[in-house]
Amino acid sequence: MTKATEKKQPNQTVNNDNYVGTLVGESTSSEFRLAVTPEAIKEQDIIAVNAELNSKESDKSENIRIWAKVQKIERQNPLFPQESGHELAFTRTPPFQTVMSLSREMVTAVCKILGCESLDNPTSGQLKKLRYPPKPASSAYRPNSKDIARIVVGELEENSKNDQKDRSLDIATLSNRPDITVKVDGHAIVTRHLAILAMTGAGKSWTARRIIEQLANKHYPIIIFDPHGDYTGLSDVDNLKDKVNRYYAQFRVFEQPADKIIAIIDSLSSKELAPTQRDFFPSLFTCAKVFLNNSDKKLQERKEWLLAYLVNQNISFSQDLFFLANFTEAVVKAGKKSDEKFFQQLNEWTEQDLTINKKTAGWIEPMIGRLRGTGASLRRMENISKQISNNADPLPTDLKNLVNYDKITVVSLAGYSSDIQSTIYSLVAEELFELRVRKELKYQFVMVLEEGHNFVPAKANSSAEQRSIEITKQIAQEGRKFGVGLILISQRPSRLDETTLAMCNSYIIMRMLNPADQSFVRKVVESLGEEETKMLPDLDVGEAILSGQFTSFPILVKMKEPESKGEREEKNAFDALEEEYQKSKNK
Repeated sequence: MTKATEKKQPNQTVNNDNYVGTLVGESTSSEFRLAVTPEAIKEQDIIAVNAELNSKESDKSENIRIWAKVQKIERQNPLFPQESGHELAFTRTPPFQTVMSLSREMVTAVCKILGCESLDNPTSGQLKKLRYPPKPASSAYRPNSKDIARIVVGELEENSKNDQKDRSLDIATLSNRPDITVKVDGHAIVTRHLAILAMTGAGKSWTARRIIEQLANKHYPIIIFDPHGDYTGLSDVDNLKDKVNRYYAQFRVFEQPADKIIAIIDSLSSKELAPTQRDFFPSLFTCAKVFLNNSDKKLQERKEWLLAYLVNQNISFSQDLFFLANFTEAVVKAGKKSDEKFFQQLNEWTEQDLTINKKTAGWIEPMIGRLRGTGASLRRMENISKQISNNADPLPTDLKNLVNYDKITVVSLAGYSSDIQSTIYSLVAEELFELRVRKELKYQFVMVLEEGHNFVPAKANSSAEQRSIEITKQIAQEGRKFGVGLILISQRPSRLDETTLAMCNSYIIMRMLNPADQSFVRKVVESLGEEETKMLPDLDVGEAILSGQFTSFPILVKMKEPESKGEREEKNAFDALEEEYQKSKNK
C-alpha cells in the first residue's frame, strides 16, 4: 500500500505567487476538489500538487508531482442564501443597500487528475497513473511555463533527444496561457488520421492550413481535395511557393463505368433516360471507348472514317460526352439506313457486337441531344473549376505524379456538383491507395478532405456518394498499414459516416452550436469528456479542444495563425464593396 501526502520541493515551492488553493473534501485517484483563491485560476487551467509516496514494502519514499486540469469552477456565498435574494428582488432592494455580507464567497474547483511524475527522477513528460488519492489540505499551485509545456508535449521531447527526427507540429498556444506553445504529434496525424470539426466561421480551414504548413516543413507529401478554393493561397507563402502544385479537376468520362455515366446524365438532365436507351447505353458506351483507345496511327484512320460518314469536320475526339454524342449519331444514322457495312467495320475495330435496326435507331436518337446537353454542363463546371484554381494544370493522366516528396498537391473541385466532386475524389483516392497497396507509389502521403460530410455522409443518396464512402472508409481502416493518412474536415459532424470518424485517432474540435453535432461528437470521440463537450458552444473563433493520440490529454488551445490565406477568406462586406467600386472607377 502506498500513501500520497503533500511535500514541497525546492524547485517548485508553493508560495503566494503560484499558490491557487487547498484540497478540500473527498479526493480520489481521478478527481479532487479545490478551495480556490478567488480569480486565481480558470476552467481548463493546468495545476499541480506535490506529494510523497511512502511504501510499506521498503523504507524508501518517492517525491511526486500530481498533475490536474480544472474542469469546473463553482462560486457561492453561504451568508447570502437564495431566500434573501428572492426577498430583495421582490422588494426591488439592491443587495449593497443592506447589511448582509457579500464578501464571504466560497470558490471551489473540480479538478481531473491527469497523472503523476517523479520529482526525484523527472521524465520527458510521460505521466504515470496515480493509484492513491492526494491528501486533503494539500496545496495546489500553478506550475511554471516550461514544466507545463513539457507535460503537454509528452514523449515528443524524449523522441527529439534520442536522435529521432522531430515529429512535433507547432500549431497552437494554451488558451489560458498564451506564453505556452502547444505541439502535437505529427506522426499520429499522418498515420492514424485526424478530424477537424467545427461550425462555419469557427476557424477549421485556418487550422487545417496551419497543420498543412507544418507538415510541409517536414517535407511530407500532401494531397488536398479542395471543394471551394480555400487552399490555393498556399502557393503564396514564400517557403511553400515551390512546393505547391495546383490542378483543376477533369471528369474523364471514359474512365467511369457505364452506369455512372447514366446516373450523371439523369442528374444533369430534366428527365431520366428511357428504359430502351438505358438498356442499350452500356454496349454503345463500351464500343465508343474501345474505338478511341488505340494507337495514334490507327485512331487517325478511324477519325477520318467517322468524319466522312457524318460529313462533319467539327467532331470532337476528346474523351468526353461530345464524342459519345457524335458516335451515337453515326450509329443512329447507320441504323436508319440499315448500313451493314458500317456495323461490320465498327465491330471489326472494336471487337464488339453492335448492330441496330431502324426501330431501335428511332428510340436511341433522342439520347444524342441529352448527351450533348450533359457534356455542355460538365464543360461549364470544368471551366469554373479551372477559373477558381487560377488556371492551374489539368489533372495528370498518370496519378502517380500527384504524390512527391516535399510537395503539396491541391486538387480544385470547385465548380462541380456534389456528385461529380465525389466521383472525381473517389477515383483519385482509390487509384492512389491501390498504387500504395501494390507498392507502385514510392512515397507515403496524407489526404486532406475538406467538407468531409459531403464526401463521407452517414447515408449515401447516390452511387457517387456510396463509392466515395467506401474508399474513404477503407483508407480510414487500412491506411496506416500502407502509409496513407487522412485529415477529415467537417462543419456538420453529425452527417459524417460514424465508422470513418471513429477511425480518426486525433481530433481538433472547435466551436459547435448544433446540439445534434455536439451529441454525435461526444458519442464518437471517446477521449472527449462531458465538461469539454459543454464548452463547445462558447469557444471563441480559433479556440479548440485537442483530443486523442496526438496530444497527451484533452486541452483547450488557441490555434496559431497560418502563413497562408484562403482564396475566399471572409472580409468585411462593406470593405469588399468599396474595393470593387474603386476598381470599377479606375478602369
